[in-house]
Amino acid sequence: MRGGVLIALLLLFLQVVSTDQSALAAGPDPASSSLPSDPDNTLYLDLDYGRVVIRMRPDLAPKHVARIKHLVRERFYDGTVFHRVISGFMAQTGDPSGTGAGGSGRSIDAEFTRTPQVRGTVSMARTSDKNSADSQWFIVLADSRAALDGKYTVWGEVTSGMEFVDMIHKGDADNNGKVRNPDRIVRLQVAADADGIADNAAESAAAPADFSAAEFRCIALTDNSSTTSQSVLARLWTHGYLAGTYKATNKLIFFADAAGGPADIGLSDACRTYPQSFLPTVVNQTLTQTPRELPATTAAFSPATYTCANYIAARNGANVAEADMAGLWGFAFIQGFKNVSQPNMEIPFDVRARLLGAVASVCAKNPDMGFLDATALLAGKVKLK
Repeated sequence: MRGGVLIALLLLFLQVVSTDQSALAAGPDPASSSLPSDPDNTLYLDLDYGRVVIRMRPDLAPKHVARIKHLVRERFYDGTVFHRVISGFMAQTGDPSGTGAGGSGRSIDAEFTRTPQVRGTVSMARTSDKNSADSQWFIVLADSRAALDGKYTVWGEVTSGMEFVDMIHKGDADNNGKVRNPDRIVRLQVAADADGIADNAAESAAAPADFSAAEFRCIALTDNSSTTSQSVLARLWTHGYLAGTYKATNKLIFFADAAGGPADIGLSDACRTYPQSFLPTVVNQTLTQTPRELPATTAAFSPATYTCANYIAARNGANVAEADMAGLWGFAFIQGFKNVSQPNMEIPFDVRARLLGAVASVCAKNPDMGFLDATALLAGKVKLK
């Protein structure tokens, strides 16, 4: 899959390509790889997808921060699931029973402030009793000031890694956000206590807008040299590539009831066989040879149900991290689609933004269309030589 490629979009897309090249340039929420300025009041929240950094706010809620740090240092939260997650609202955890009814057995008096409950805010959960907060807390996924301001104690804020929070499996909105296949906290630790701070801080640096499959060697998946987030992106790219290949050959079938998460779809086994090969080569020469059903849900979004309206809203600022993940999947889809007729062709990385701008143009005109269908439409019209 090497060699020069000349891409000529049809006239329908040329104007969009020339005016919409910067739409995905913003990338995911900012992530810092520097050491925290106050490590004793900084938490490292490790998820399966990557590291989230939380700045605690003892200036707002000293009793809550002290209690949270005590529980963290007892490793109370390690392995705890996000049992209640409502899309566009919040992700809640902190109950070791995973039911939403448990806790540490010690409540904390409320420390309400006027701090706005915006995206990335970390607050305590409670019952109708304002002084009933115990160990459960939540991360706000989207600005929710009307519902939360002055009613729940704010004790922290996410400073990096919100793109990983966005990947947490969502629950059923009709069942109070209960999650059927919940994600868990791999590890929660105070930064001052963490081992290998400098190495681990880079965990959240892998961004979908910067991920290049052509530069990703399979050995990174087999010798654990890749970060968790890089592994997720490699699997997301693979899912998109296979979806494009199967769509082009009318063999695309999704699982009827996918559990979600970073689907492996045979990638680890293939990489163990060809560890020194680059990701596109392994996927194209091994996984595409035997058509298989694909999970309807990835770690980032659900290609089977994701709409053009979802994509446009995300690109316009509702969830830039989600847009970048969908964009990575879409770019891989186009690559896989075109490789059916041109197996040795590789689309240059630097034209990705233009291709996705063209997909966005299709979506803007057809908001009810599926994102997958819009991407397939563009893939079928792009001329590659």
